[in-house]
Amino acid sequence: MTVALPPALAQLVERLVHTGRYADEGEVVRQALRVLEHLEFDESPALEVALLEGVRSPHQPYDATVLERIRQGAAILEA
Repeated sequence: MTVALPPALAQLVERLVHTGRYADEGEVVRQALRVLEHLEFDESPALEVALLEGVRSPHQPYDATVLERIRQGAAILEA
């Protein structure tokens, strides 16, 4: 896989490699993706609320009302 980065991000990757903390550019990108995965999936109160609601509730049509109820539940957790 080849990834094109804007100059500012490419410089950031180079600086991180030069610190010695990362062996190469690929290691920087892998770590960045692990952090992103963690942020997106592991610590999302909104996702957790949606998943729990889906598991606990009987089948129902999905509409704007359901989505709004899920968002309200997530907002309570994030507050």
